Amino acid sequence: MQATSRAYIVLRPEDHVVLGETEFGMPGLRAIESIGPFTEIQASGPLITVHDATIEPRLGIGHHPHRTNERLFYIEQGELDHDDAANNIRGHADAGDVAEFTEGRRGMLHSEWNNGDVPTRAYILVYSTDPVPPEAAFHVLRDADAPRYEEGRGVRTKELVGSKSPLGVNGDIRLFTDSRLEAGGELSVAVAAGEGALFSVRAGRMRTAAGEKSLAAGDTLIVPAADEAGTIALRAEEPSRIIRVVHGQGNGFVRGAPIYRSRTRA
Repeated sequence: MQATSRAYIVLRPEDHVVLGETEFGMPGLRAIESIGPFTEIQASGPLITVHDATIEPRLGIGHHPHRTNERLFYIEQGELDHDDAANNIRGHADAGDVAEFTEGRRGMLHSEWNNGDVPTRAYILVYSTDPVPPEAAFHVLRDADAPRYEEGRGVRTKELVGSKSPLGVNGDIRLFTDSRLEAGGELSVAVAAGEGALFSVRAGRMRTAAGEKSLAAGDTLIVPAADEAGTIALRAEEPSRIIRVVHGQGNGFVRGAPIYRSRTRA
């Protein structure tokens, strides 16, 4: 296994910020923010918000506006109904699907609702678009249409965005995957010059190359974009699952005091 050759930051659960009714103005919503205006990391490449969100059954967030960015909602559990009142666009996503929300220059006025009987869990990326599409849009990559392949020994990957996936994006998101690793499985991720990455451990326990860092469920590893190429190598100590994002330079790496204040840490 190659040594880790790019600088990275590990966020433990207590380093994330939990958003709820105070921030959303609605009950039944909870979002664990790793990147965004409530955290110390306001941007990493094009990523300006990253949420691990839960929506309770029969609840959601009411209509509110967005413009110029794009969002990916990876539905890990449950379902989600989309209603864009400004553009008369409606859609639905089920477990395993990826919903793509393109805000465009026109903007959207959207509501997201869980009309199901179980909590919906969604891993959400919000990123800048360049150029900004003129119109708002909504697309879904269905679970069955996402490519799956073996990626090294003991690693099975589902590709949501990338060269093999049919889902196109309008921002500089180059790879978005969900990988399951057997115990002892090794995942080696090449990060090119000008690229950054993010890894969210969804289950299990892993170690970075040479064992210098242990990662458990709830941890986020962030690799800021840099001028040099490198590799991030991970080894599963037990059956594990990890979400990965590889992206371009975008907004650079922006770290500082949170723009907004939240009352709750993870």
